[in-house]
Amino acid sequence: MTKQPAATYNWRMRRALLAVTLLLAAGLGGAYAAGAFGGSTLPTFAPAPAHPMSVRADLRLAKHVRCRGSDSHLVGPDVFSRFHAVTAVACIEGFRTYPGDGQWEVISRKVAVGGIPNWQRYFEQPDDPNFPPKNATCTLNLEIILVPVFVDSQGQTLVPRTPVDHCGHPLGLAPGEKRLHVLWRTVRVRRIRQIVSAPALAAHCPMRVGNTVAWAGPREDTKGGPLFDHTLQRVRVCVFRTQPNRFAVGYFVRGFRLDPTQTRRLLRALRGPGPRRGCPKQRNFADIGGGVRLGAIVELGGCYRVERPDRTSGTADPAAVRAILGRR
Repeated sequence: MTKQPAATYNWRMRRALLAVTLLLAAGLGGAYAAGAFGGSTLPTFAPAPAHPMSVRADLRLAKHVRCRGSDSHLVGPDVFSRFHAVTAVACIEGFRTYPGDGQWEVISRKVAVGGIPNWQRYFEQPDDPNFPPKNATCTLNLEIILVPVFVDSQGQTLVPRTPVDHCGHPLGLAPGEKRLHVLWRTVRVRRIRQIVSAPALAAHCPMRVGNTVAWAGPREDTKGGPLFDHTLQRVRVCVFRTQPNRFAVGYFVRGFRLDPTQTRRLLRALRGPGPRRGCPKQRNFADIGGGVRLGAIVELGGCYRVERPDRTSGTADPAAVRAILGRR
Protein backbone atom coordinates (compact mmCIF):
# COMPACT_ATOMS: atom_id res chain seq x y z
CA MET A 1 0.00 0.00 0.00
CA THR A 2 1.34 3.44 -0.93
CA LYS A 3 2.28 5.51 2.08
CA GLN A 4 0.61 8.91 2.14
CA PRO A 5 2.52 12.09 2.98
CA ALA A 6 2.17 13.05 6.63
CA ALA A 7 0.60 16.39 5.71
CA THR A 8 -2.22 14.72 3.79
CA TYR A 9 -2.84 12.15 6.51
CA ASN A 10 -3.03 14.75 9.30
CA TRP A 11 -5.30 16.91 7.19
CA ARG A 12 -7.79 14.08 6.76
CA MET A 13 -7.62 13.06 10.41
CA ARG A 14 -8.27 16.60 11.57
CA ARG A 15 -11.18 17.07 9.18
CA ALA A 16 -12.72 13.73 10.16
CA LEU A 17 -13.43 15.08 13.65
CA LEU A 18 -15.93 17.48 12.18
CA ALA A 19 -18.14 14.69 10.88
CA VAL A 20 -19.16 13.66 14.40
CA THR A 21 -21.74 16.40 14.89
CA LEU A 22 -21.50 19.11 12.27
CA LEU A 23 -21.53 17.35 8.91
CA LEU A 24 -25.02 16.34 7.84
CA ALA A 25 -26.04 14.11 4.96
CA ALA A 26 -27.39 16.03 1.96
CA GLY A 27 -30.93 14.85 2.67
CA LEU A 28 -30.84 16.40 6.16
CA GLY A 29 -28.63 19.35 5.52
CA GLY A 30 -31.18 21.76 4.06
CA ALA A 31 -31.17 24.15 7.01
CA TYR A 32 -32.85 27.53 6.82
CA ALA A 33 -32.32 30.23 9.43
CA ALA A 34 -32.77 34.00 9.79
CA GLY A 35 -31.10 36.98 11.31
CA ALA A 36 -29.54 40.07 9.77
CA PHE A 37 -26.72 42.38 10.69
CA GLY A 38 -25.38 45.36 8.85
CA GLY A 39 -23.24 48.41 9.34
CA SER A 40 -19.55 49.22 9.33
CA THR A 41 -18.95 49.31 13.11
CA LEU A 42 -18.87 46.44 15.53
CA PRO A 43 -22.21 46.10 17.33
CA THR A 44 -22.79 45.94 21.06
CA PHE A 45 -24.35 42.75 22.35
CA ALA A 46 -25.85 41.70 25.66
CA PRO A 47 -23.31 40.38 28.18
CA ALA A 48 -23.08 36.66 28.83
CA PRO A 49 -25.75 35.52 31.32
CA ALA A 50 -24.49 34.86 34.84
CA HIS A 51 -26.34 31.54 35.04
CA PRO A 52 -27.27 28.94 32.43
CA MET A 53 -30.62 29.52 30.78
CA SER A 54 -33.41 27.03 31.41
CA VAL A 55 -34.96 25.00 28.61
CA ARG A 56 -38.17 26.99 29.02
CA ALA A 57 -36.25 30.24 28.64
CA ASP A 58 -34.48 28.93 25.53
CA LEU A 59 -37.79 28.01 23.95
CA ARG A 60 -39.30 31.38 24.84
CA LEU A 61 -36.37 33.31 23.35
CA ALA A 62 -36.47 31.29 20.14
CA LYS A 63 -40.24 31.44 19.71
CA HIS A 64 -40.29 34.34 17.24
CA VAL A 65 -36.90 33.79 15.59
CA ARG A 66 -37.27 33.28 11.87
CA CYS A 67 -35.46 30.47 10.13
CA ARG A 68 -32.57 31.44 7.95
CA GLY A 69 -33.27 32.49 4.40
CA SER A 70 -30.98 32.72 1.39
CA ASP A 71 -30.65 36.48 1.96
CA SER A 72 -29.39 36.17 5.55
CA HIS A 73 -26.30 38.23 6.33
CA LEU A 74 -23.40 36.04 7.53
CA VAL A 75 -20.98 37.49 10.06
CA GLY A 76 -17.34 36.62 10.51
CA PRO A 77 -15.49 35.64 13.70
CA ASP A 78 -14.63 39.24 14.64
CA VAL A 79 -18.33 39.96 15.17
CA PHE A 80 -19.47 36.53 16.24
CA SER A 81 -16.85 36.26 19.02
CA ARG A 82 -18.46 39.31 20.70
CA PHE A 83 -21.82 37.57 20.71
CA HIS A 84 -22.97 35.43 23.65
CA ALA A 85 -25.34 32.81 22.26
CA VAL A 86 -27.60 30.94 24.66
CA THR A 87 -29.63 28.98 22.12
CA ALA A 88 -30.00 28.46 18.37
CA VAL A 89 -32.75 27.77 15.85
CA ALA A 90 -32.58 25.56 12.76
CA CYS A 91 -35.19 24.34 10.32
CA ILE A 92 -34.15 21.00 8.86
CA GLU A 93 -35.63 19.14 5.92
CA GLY A 94 -36.22 15.45 6.42
CA PHE A 95 -38.76 12.64 6.24
CA ARG A 96 -41.28 11.42 8.77
CA THR A 97 -43.68 8.49 8.77
CA TYR A 98 -47.17 9.04 10.16
CA PRO A 99 -49.22 5.98 11.19
CA GLY A 100 -51.99 5.51 8.67
CA ASP A 101 -50.82 8.46 6.53
CA GLY A 102 -47.60 7.27 4.91
CA GLN A 103 -44.21 8.96 4.64
CA TRP A 104 -43.91 12.73 4.20
CA GLU A 105 -41.22 15.24 3.40
CA VAL A 106 -41.20 17.64 6.33
CA ILE A 107 -39.40 20.66 7.74
CA SER A 108 -38.69 20.37 11.46
CA ARG A 109 -38.13 23.51 13.50
CA LYS A 110 -35.56 22.75 16.20
CA VAL A 111 -34.30 24.76 19.14
CA ALA A 112 -30.93 24.03 20.76
CA VAL A 113 -31.25 23.49 24.52
CA GLY A 114 -27.68 22.40 25.27
CA GLY A 115 -24.15 22.36 23.87
CA ILE A 116 -24.18 25.96 22.65
CA PRO A 117 -20.85 27.30 24.05
CA ASN A 118 -18.48 24.92 22.27
CA TRP A 119 -20.63 25.02 19.14
CA GLN A 120 -20.22 28.80 19.12
CA ARG A 121 -16.46 28.34 19.53
CA TYR A 122 -16.42 26.32 16.32
CA PHE A 123 -17.84 29.25 14.33
CA GLU A 124 -15.52 31.73 16.08
CA GLN A 125 -12.53 30.19 14.32
CA PRO A 126 -10.94 32.35 11.59
CA ASP A 127 -10.30 30.89 8.17
CA ASP A 128 -7.03 28.99 7.88
CA PRO A 129 -5.31 29.92 4.57
CA ASN A 130 -2.25 27.79 5.46
CA PHE A 131 -4.15 24.53 5.89
CA PRO A 132 -3.78 22.04 4.37
CA PRO A 133 -0.09 22.47 3.59
CA LYS A 134 0.90 23.55 0.10
CA ASN A 135 2.04 20.02 -0.81
CA ALA A 136 -1.41 18.56 -0.05
CA THR A 137 -3.94 18.17 -2.85
CA CYS A 138 -7.37 19.79 -2.56
CA THR A 139 -10.15 17.24 -2.97
CA LEU A 140 -13.77 17.54 -4.04
CA ASN A 141 -15.85 16.75 -0.95
CA LEU A 142 -19.61 17.04 -0.44
CA GLU A 143 -19.79 18.63 3.00
CA ILE A 144 -22.85 20.44 4.27
CA ILE A 145 -22.56 22.33 7.55
CA LEU A 146 -25.65 23.03 9.60
CA VAL A 147 -25.51 26.78 10.23
CA PRO A 148 -28.35 27.83 12.55
CA VAL A 149 -29.52 31.17 13.84
CA PHE A 150 -27.78 31.83 17.15
CA VAL A 151 -29.77 33.75 19.78
CA ASP A 152 -28.49 35.67 22.82
CA SER A 153 -30.25 36.30 26.15
CA GLN A 154 -31.94 39.45 24.79
CA GLY A 155 -33.32 37.71 21.70
CA GLN A 156 -30.78 39.23 19.30
CA THR A 157 -29.77 36.91 16.45
CA LEU A 158 -26.69 36.28 14.32
CA VAL A 159 -25.86 33.79 11.59
CA PRO A 160 -22.11 32.99 11.45
CA ARG A 161 -20.02 32.23 8.43
CA THR A 162 -18.51 28.73 8.30
CA PRO A 163 -14.70 28.81 8.79
CA VAL A 164 -12.84 27.20 5.89
CA ASP A 165 -9.31 26.24 4.86
CA HIS A 166 -7.59 27.40 1.69
CA CYS A 167 -9.35 24.65 -0.28
CA GLY A 168 -12.72 26.02 0.77
CA HIS A 169 -13.47 23.01 3.01
CA PRO A 170 -14.96 23.51 6.49
CA LEU A 171 -12.42 23.44 9.30
CA GLY A 172 -12.30 20.74 11.95
CA LEU A 173 -13.06 21.32 15.61
CA ALA A 174 -11.54 24.25 17.43
CA PRO A 175 -8.28 23.58 19.33
CA GLY A 176 -8.99 21.79 22.59
CA GLU A 177 -12.39 20.55 21.47
CA LYS A 178 -12.78 16.77 21.40
CA ARG A 179 -16.44 16.51 20.45
CA LEU A 180 -19.56 18.57 20.02
CA HIS A 181 -22.90 17.44 21.35
CA VAL A 182 -25.79 19.80 20.67
CA LEU A 183 -29.12 18.95 22.28
CA TRP A 184 -32.16 19.77 20.15
CA ARG A 185 -35.82 20.16 21.01
CA THR A 186 -38.20 19.80 18.06
CA VAL A 187 -40.91 22.41 18.52
CA ARG A 188 -42.81 22.14 15.24
CA VAL A 189 -42.99 19.87 12.19
CA ARG A 190 -44.54 21.13 8.96
CA ARG A 191 -45.56 18.69 6.25
CA ILE A 192 -44.42 19.58 2.73
CA ARG A 193 -45.59 16.70 0.54
CA GLN A 194 -46.37 13.03 0.79
CA ILE A 195 -43.57 10.79 -0.49
CA VAL A 196 -45.09 7.33 0.02
CA SER A 197 -48.76 6.63 0.65
CA ALA A 198 -49.86 4.53 3.61
CA PRO A 199 -50.94 1.52 1.45
CA ALA A 200 -47.64 1.54 -0.48
CA LEU A 201 -45.64 1.86 2.72
CA ALA A 202 -47.52 -1.04 4.33
CA ALA A 203 -46.97 -3.19 1.23
CA HIS A 204 -43.26 -2.20 0.93
CA CYS A 205 -43.87 -0.96 -2.61
CA PRO A 206 -42.47 2.15 -4.35
CA MET A 207 -44.87 4.83 -5.48
CA ARG A 208 -43.78 4.55 -9.10
CA VAL A 209 -41.49 2.45 -11.28
CA GLY A 210 -40.43 2.35 -14.90
CA ASN A 211 -42.62 0.19 -17.12
CA THR A 212 -39.65 -1.52 -18.75
CA VAL A 213 -41.61 -4.65 -19.67
CA ALA A 214 -43.60 -2.58 -22.21
CA TRP A 215 -40.52 -2.64 -24.47
CA ALA A 216 -39.60 -6.31 -23.94
CA GLY A 217 -39.05 -7.85 -27.33
CA PRO A 218 -38.72 -11.40 -28.63
CA ARG A 219 -35.43 -13.16 -27.86
CA GLU A 220 -34.49 -16.43 -29.47
CA ASP A 221 -32.27 -17.38 -26.52
CA THR A 222 -35.06 -17.06 -23.94
CA LYS A 223 -36.43 -20.54 -23.30
CA GLY A 224 -38.27 -19.88 -20.06
CA GLY A 225 -37.53 -21.67 -16.80
CA PRO A 226 -37.23 -20.60 -13.14
CA LEU A 227 -37.13 -16.86 -12.55
CA PHE A 228 -34.98 -16.78 -9.42
CA ASP A 229 -31.80 -18.60 -8.51
CA HIS A 230 -33.26 -19.55 -5.13
CA THR A 231 -36.63 -20.71 -3.88
CA LEU A 232 -38.97 -18.02 -2.60
CA GLN A 233 -41.54 -19.04 -0.03
CA ARG A 234 -43.62 -15.87 -0.30
CA VAL A 235 -43.45 -13.05 -2.81
CA ARG A 236 -44.47 -9.44 -2.60
CA VAL A 237 -46.71 -8.17 -5.41
CA CYS A 238 -46.86 -4.48 -6.34
CA VAL A 239 -49.37 -3.51 -9.02
CA PHE A 240 -48.88 -0.33 -11.08
CA ARG A 241 -50.82 1.54 -13.76
CA THR A 242 -49.53 4.07 -16.28
CA GLN A 243 -51.28 7.19 -17.44
CA PRO A 244 -53.32 6.85 -20.65
CA ASN A 245 -51.06 6.66 -23.70
CA ARG A 246 -47.99 7.32 -21.55
CA PHE A 247 -46.48 3.92 -20.91
CA ALA A 248 -43.03 4.82 -19.53
CA VAL A 249 -43.91 5.05 -15.81
CA GLY A 250 -46.38 3.11 -13.68
CA TYR A 251 -47.92 4.50 -10.49
CA PHE A 252 -48.78 2.44 -7.42
CA VAL A 253 -52.27 0.92 -7.33
CA ARG A 254 -52.11 -1.81 -4.70
CA GLY A 255 -49.69 -4.22 -3.04
CA PHE A 256 -49.88 -7.47 -1.08
CA ARG A 257 -48.01 -10.68 -0.29
CA LEU A 258 -48.96 -14.13 -1.52
CA ASP A 259 -49.06 -17.18 0.68
CA PRO A 260 -46.69 -20.11 -0.10
CA THR A 261 -49.22 -21.97 -2.24
CA GLN A 262 -50.07 -18.92 -4.33
CA THR A 263 -46.38 -18.09 -4.63
CA ARG A 264 -45.54 -21.49 -6.11
CA ARG A 265 -48.45 -21.28 -8.57
CA LEU A 266 -47.54 -17.77 -9.70
CA LEU A 267 -43.84 -18.46 -10.17
CA ARG A 268 -44.66 -21.50 -12.29
CA ALA A 269 -46.99 -19.33 -14.37
CA LEU A 270 -44.18 -16.85 -15.16
CA ARG A 271 -41.79 -19.37 -16.77
CA GLY A 272 -43.00 -19.10 -20.37
CA PRO A 273 -40.71 -18.57 -23.37
CA GLY A 274 -39.92 -15.25 -25.00
CA PRO A 275 -42.78 -13.16 -26.41
CA ARG A 276 -43.83 -12.94 -30.04
CA ARG A 277 -43.52 -9.78 -32.08
CA GLY A 278 -46.15 -7.07 -32.19
CA CYS A 279 -47.29 -7.22 -28.52
CA PRO A 280 -49.28 -4.07 -27.59
CA LYS A 281 -48.10 -2.08 -24.61
CA GLN A 282 -50.18 -2.47 -21.45
CA ARG A 283 -51.02 0.15 -18.82
CA ASN A 284 -51.24 -2.37 -15.96
CA PHE A 285 -48.30 -4.43 -14.76
CA ALA A 286 -47.06 -6.04 -11.57
CA ASP A 287 -43.67 -6.37 -9.95
CA ILE A 288 -43.09 -9.77 -8.35
CA GLY A 289 -40.29 -9.93 -5.78
CA GLY A 290 -39.21 -11.24 -2.43
CA GLY A 291 -37.36 -8.27 -0.99
CA VAL A 292 -36.60 -4.59 -1.42
CA ARG A 293 -35.19 -4.89 -4.95
CA LEU A 294 -37.45 -5.22 -7.95
CA GLY A 295 -37.84 -8.74 -9.25
CA ALA A 296 -39.81 -9.99 -12.26
CA ILE A 297 -42.27 -7.66 -13.99
CA VAL A 298 -45.34 -9.07 -15.72
CA GLU A 299 -47.88 -7.32 -17.91
CA LEU A 300 -51.48 -7.72 -16.82
CA GLY A 301 -52.96 -8.01 -20.28
CA GLY A 302 -51.98 -8.32 -23.92
CA CYS A 303 -49.23 -10.88 -24.43
CA TYR A 304 -48.51 -11.08 -20.69
CA ARG A 305 -44.86 -10.40 -21.32
CA VAL A 306 -42.44 -10.96 -18.45
CA GLU A 307 -39.19 -9.13 -17.79
CA ARG A 308 -37.17 -11.60 -15.79
CA PRO A 309 -34.72 -10.64 -13.00
CA ASP A 310 -31.80 -11.25 -15.39
CA ARG A 311 -33.51 -8.78 -17.76
CA THR A 312 -34.28 -11.36 -20.44
CA SER A 313 -37.83 -11.59 -21.75
CA GLY A 314 -40.44 -14.27 -21.20
CA THR A 315 -44.19 -14.71 -21.02
CA ALA A 316 -46.74 -15.71 -18.40
CA ASP A 317 -49.77 -18.00 -18.37
CA PRO A 318 -52.65 -15.46 -18.63
CA ALA A 319 -55.26 -17.65 -16.95
CA ALA A 320 -53.04 -18.43 -13.97
CA VAL A 321 -51.97 -14.80 -13.51
CA ARG A 322 -55.58 -13.58 -13.67
CA ALA A 323 -56.66 -16.25 -11.19
CA ILE A 324 -53.99 -15.27 -8.67
CA LEU A 325 -53.71 -11.51 -9.16
CA GLY A 326 -56.79 -10.44 -11.06
CA ARG A 327 -59.26 -10.85 -8.23
CA ARG A 328 -57.55 -8.31 -5.96
